[in-house]
Amino acid sequence: MRTIFILSLIGHLTRTIAVTSYIYPISNCTYDLFNHTKMTRGCLILCCYAGILFASFSPVKGLIKPPKKYVVNLDVEPEKRWQEVALDHTFLIKDIQSIVTSVIPKDILPYIELIATDIDYYLPKPYAGEMRGFAKVLNISVGDIVMTNLIYDVSAFCTSIISQDDKGQIWHSRNLDYPFTGILENITIAVDFQSRGQTVYSVVTYAGYIGALTGQRPNVFTITVDERDQGSIIWNLVIGILDKNVVPVSFLVRDALANDTTFEAAINRLSFTPTAADAYFIMGGVKPGEGAVITKGRLAPDDVWRLDPANGRWFLVETNYDHWTPPPPNDNRRDPAIKAISSLGQANITVMNLFNVMSTPKVLNS
Repeated sequence: MRTIFILSLIGHLTRTIAVTSYIYPISNCTYDLFNHTKMTRGCLILCCYAGILFASFSPVKGLIKPPKKYVVNLDVEPEKRWQEVALDHTFLIKDIQSIVTSVIPKDILPYIELIATDIDYYLPKPYAGEMRGFAKVLNISVGDIVMTNLIYDVSAFCTSIISQDDKGQIWHSRNLDYPFTGILENITIAVDFQSRGQTVYSVVTYAGYIGALTGQRPNVFTITVDERDQGSIIWNLVIGILDKNVVPVSFLVRDALANDTTFEAAINRLSFTPTAADAYFIMGGVKPGEGAVITKGRLAPDDVWRLDPANGRWFLVETNYDHWTPPPPNDNRRDPAIKAISSLGQANITVMNLFNVMSTPKVLNS
C-alpha cells in the first residue's frame, strides 16, 4: 500500500500536533488537507491531530468516505480488546488466506503453527491474548493471525524522514509500500489505545495487525519502523520468535508507546531490547534536536544516528538500508529523497511540501 505519514511535533507548546496522510495511489492526487473538500478518485488520506482525533478519507465512486476510527480499551482483558475491529472486518477471512498463500513459503508453515499452538509461551503478553481473541471472533486459526502479522513485518519497503524546520519544529514523514494494495486500502484503520478514558498512544494500522509500525505517544515521541534486510527476513523472524527471550519488533514498538514517557527512554528501550529481527526505528520528539534513526541489530543497536541541526544535519533519511553504506542501484530511494528535502530547505517545510517530497518518483517505491 502506498502510504505517506507526516507528523509535526511542536516542542514549545503543551501539545503534540500530528498530521498523517495515507495515499493510494499516489498519482493525480489533489486535496485540501484541512477542509477535506477535494480529492481525486484513487486516494486514501488519513490525518491525525495531537493523538486525539484521527480522520481518514477514502474515495468511493468519487466521494470522500471516512474509514472508521477505533478505540482499544487497555483496561479490558486482551482477548476482548479487538472485538469491534474484528466484527467489522469479517471479510478478512478470504483476504488473509490470499495474502498468506502469496507471501509465506510453505516450508515455514509448520513453524508458525508451532508458535500458534503455544502462543502464550512464544509471544509476550498481552499480544498473544489479543491475537487469540481476534482469531476467535473471525473463527479462524490463531496461526492465520500470526502469519498475517509476520507478513506486515517483512514485506514493506519504506522511506522515513525526520526533519527540523528553521523554527525548531520536528517533522516526521514516511511512505509505506506493500504489494497487496487492493486488500489494504479497505482495512486501513486508526486506533487510539486508551486507559481510564484517556488516549495513551495512537497508531495507524491494518485490521488484524496487532503490532505497530507507525504511531505516536502524544507530547512525547513519534515512531515509524522500516524493514532492515539482513538475510532471509521471514526465516530470521520465525526463528527469532521461537526464542522466547526476544520480542517481535512491532510488539516492542507498542511497549515503547505504552510505557515510555520521554524521548530518551524510548530510544533506550528500542535500542537495547533483544528483538526477533533487525529493523530501523525512526524517532521524532517534541524538542529541537530530538530526532534519531536507530539501526537495530537483534541484541543491540549497530548505530544511533541523530539530528544535529547546529552542524547542518537538519534531516535524516532512512529507507531499508544502513545509512553509512550505499543503497543498491536497483532500489536507490535515498539519494532522490536527500535531493528533494535539501532542495526544499528548512524554511519551507510544511505538510504539503513534505507530502510532495515523499511523493517524489523513486522516493515512493514502486
